[in-house]
Amino acid sequence: MFACRVAWRRCGPLAKRTTFKLLRDGLQQRQMSSTPGGSGENILYTVLCGGALVGAVSYAFNTVSTDNARFNDRISEINARPKKEWTPKPWPPKSQDVEDGDEEEQVEEASEVAAADNEAETVVDEVAQIVVEGAEGVAEIAQEVAAAAQQVEVIADEVVQVAKVVEEAAHDVPQQVAVEDPKSNENCSGVMFPV
Repeated sequence: MFACRVAWRRCGPLAKRTTFKLLRDGLQQRQMSSTPGGSGENILYTVLCGGALVGAVSYAFNTVSTDNARFNDRISEINARPKKEWTPKPWPPKSQDVEDGDEEEQVEEASEVAAADNEAETVVDEVAQIVVEGAEGVAEIAQEVAAAAQQVEVIADEVVQVAKVVEEAAHDVPQQVAVEDPKSNENCSGVMFPV
């Protein structure tokens, strides 16, 4: 027991100093800020993120509400087209030894193939038109988003200017109080104002 007491007397103060130093270093230090409530960057990020969120929500709402009617019109137009029933080609294919009657059948088949090609071309043209319209819509939306970003930038600049004015006013208030009434410092119980 005597050995433990000797060890505690020698190592105790060192242990106390180390413990208090670790606790003191581990605690969060007070952050210095020039504006009340945090840095001005937080306000800027909040304004930018809020503007982006508002733009995204308005874009989604406009897209859903306007594309619904256009989609229904296109579907009804596609369903209203006359459709030709599909008939399979005869099997086995005919040989090269063709008689006069078979030539007429081949001409009919060629005209059917040409008609099918024309239908495919019209479908491709319609798809291309839809893609072009979609690209135009995206370009319009991109212009709206760019305009909204410019407005957000202007607002952010105004916020920064207001923050600077508030900061200057905050620095001037203690100086004005000390200059206007020096006796008021005597009436305060130990409160000192920086000059």
